Amino acid sequence: MNDSLLEIRDLHLEFHTFEGVAKVLAGVNLQLRRGEFLGLVGETGCGKSMTALAIPRLIPIPPGRITRGEVIFEGKDLLQLNDKGIESFRARELGYVFQDPVTNLNPMFSIREQLIDAVVYQSDANGRKPAGQRRRPASSRQKRRDAFQRSIELLHMVGIPDADRRIHDYPHQFSGGMRQRVLIAMALAGEPKLLIADEPTTALDVTIQAQILRLIQELGRKMGLSVLLITHNLGVVAKICDRVAVMYSGRVIETAPVRDLFNQPLHPYTQGLLKALPHAQSERGGLEGIPGHIPDLISPPAGCRFHPRCAHVMDHCREVVPPVSRKTAEHHVFCHLFDETEEYGHAR
Repeated sequence: MNDSLLEIRDLHLEFHTFEGVAKVLAGVNLQLRRGEFLGLVGETGCGKSMTALAIPRLIPIPPGRITRGEVIFEGKDLLQLNDKGIESFRARELGYVFQDPVTNLNPMFSIREQLIDAVVYQSDANGRKPAGQRRRPASSRQKRRDAFQRSIELLHMVGIPDADRRIHDYPHQFSGGMRQRVLIAMALAGEPKLLIADEPTTALDVTIQAQILRLIQELGRKMGLSVLLITHNLGVVAKICDRVAVMYSGRVIETAPVRDLFNQPLHPYTQGLLKALPHAQSERGGLEGIPGHIPDLISPPAGCRFHPRCAHVMDHCREVVPPVSRKTAEHHVFCHLFDETEEYGHAR
């Protein structure tokens, strides 16, 4: 039985800039299972957020353009849906928590108004009332009354104290952590199947970060959500994710269960990321960095995009894009060191 909820296949995305065409995604392959927490990690600029935005087709077109690939959600290719179809997907199936609650909450409107709008929009899309059942179609005023009660329930659910009173406040009256909780409430208003959390703890202090991550974990498990967590923090992934996918320069280069990846990273880039992490035994100045620079996406290297920085580079790394190789049924790596062909096989 196929337990896949979302599958991205060979996704290519480019942006037209004044300097030239930036090949932002170059064949992304990714699978998210039902009820799974998947961490998508990599350094800034590797394409994590662009991959997430491509799922509900939120890429600005132009200058962006998806040139190839499929985004399969429950058997349907989201890239082939018409405007009404993708709008329905966004409202019914998807919850999206963006990085910065300051820019994603309108300072001109109260939390009440913004939450009610979210509840009504998602309830209408789902063809149900936000609270209770009515024999006759609800009036616009009644819809908003029901949505108001649902909004208070959502604020309670995400841990906003005194929600009955605080719902009337404006975003500037909330702390950063509380604003992020409001965004989580808005994302979950329609009871989606998929939650995308894009760097949900950016600009929050360490204590609040832990609270927000714990909240996402608890609500995700309770509601049976599939969660795509985008982060550059491997420590976060280790705490709450089931599997992890590592991105580099527009490609997924390794996927594995979290424990397997931390115990036995295969790709040289993944190994470099883990060596750069501080730990209890780290001495001052003892961390190892990855030499070289992130590739220019307008003229990226041929073959494996990591080859200019790789200590194990071989001739064909400079010319041939690595195919997927399997260490186990769950651990996949895109690296010529693990090619399963006789010509290039070095580790099997």
